[in-house]
Amino acid sequence: MRMKDLIIIGARGFGREVFDLAKNTQAYLDKEYQIKGFLDDKRDALDDYSGYPPIIDSVEGYEIKENDVFVCALGQVQPKKKYAEIILDKGGNFINLVDLQANVRSDISHLKGVLIFSFVFVSVDVTLSDFVSLQHFSCLGHDSKVGAWSHMSSYSTITGFTVLEEEVMLQTAAKVVPKKKVGKGAMVGAGSLVIKNVKPGQSVFGSPATSM
Repeated sequence: MRMKDLIIIGARGFGREVFDLAKNTQAYLDKEYQIKGFLDDKRDALDDYSGYPPIIDSVEGYEIKENDVFVCALGQVQPKKKYAEIILDKGGNFINLVDLQANVRSDISHLKGVLIFSFVFVSVDVTLSDFVSLQHFSCLGHDSKVGAWSHMSSYSTITGFTVLEEEVMLQTAAKVVPKKKVGKGAMVGAGSLVIKNVKPGQSVFGSPATSM
């Protein structure tokens, strides 16, 4: 089977982190893909850095090749969705990246575009969705659910039977107690503790988390 060419959407800070993730997966060790480069309209985004593949083109301008596969390395939910959908509309295929040091006890083989960084813990019977990003040391308790496009930042935690609907952002070290729901498009601020349901589109901060 021919090795795939992995292209990373976004060459800024999170893009460099995703490049590092892409080199620390079992699929990379098994030579399922090589890293071809980045798509970014800021063509000088890597000028101050070394050791990275080139920025090939913008997302809008790139013409997909037969052997290409993609991941989206944008840390904000709405830009991630916007630019991934441009590639999806062109017929692009997205793969999952799971760090060798992540501990994933639930099946994600049917998903696409999922990013799971080092020292993430995904417990049993967790339901993830396409294009979910789980950054370093985030923790997902049993029977929790995370909707498409959502992003859990480093050290964030959801507990048993928690539900994050689509397009939710948990910032660094945010936590949600068991059996609570964070509605579609909501954001939980860094270090916040959610003890009651969060409405769709709401931004909450603090411990306990309240709207601002």
